[in-house]
Amino acid sequence: MFLLAYPFDQRLLSPWVVLASLPYFATMSSDLKRNGYKRSDIFRIYGFNIVLLTVNLSGTLKSIQQGMTNTKIPFARTPKVNNRTASPALYVTMPWVIIIYSCMVFYADTLSHNWGNAVFAGFNAIVTFWALTAYIGIWHSVQDMVVGLVRWFFVPIKEPQQEAARKKASWRDALYFGDRQMIYESRPL
Repeated sequence: MFLLAYPFDQRLLSPWVVLASLPYFATMSSDLKRNGYKRSDIFRIYGFNIVLLTVNLSGTLKSIQQGMTNTKIPFARTPKVNNRTASPALYVTMPWVIIIYSCMVFYADTLSHNWGNAVFAGFNAIVTFWALTAYIGIWHSVQDMVVGLVRWFFVPIKEPQQEAARKKASWRDALYFGDRQMIYESRPL
């Protein structure tokens, strides 16, 4: 995410940086070819990875949260809609933000003759837009953003069920799952 937003200039983007990435892309393209795909699929994978940046970042943050709090993160099912799975609004909004920001950087760097960064930003905008269109769809992404915005304003009121579930827990549950309250109280601060 940082590299997409950092304003590079010609002094920072040397030919050695581009040459350093060539073995990676050459190896990946040969692996794709060996597995029956086209070598040009590396561009599709690159765009798909940009679309998934927010998902990967949030998964990493959830793992860090799980490690620091010593609690399991509850499994949340993906909401099902007719013929597809809806995406959370943040995961659909961020690729659009990346596309718009990359287009703005491309325009500004073209005017200032910063060609290396302009090519990088333009390429990112193109492959991210292609991946968003191919994997999510423009209309579906707009729907998911609107539904996410509406759900953000209208939060259902949850009844306090934790106390009732805690009172119903049996000694077998305590042996199998453990007593979370006792775990929290025994941890050093």
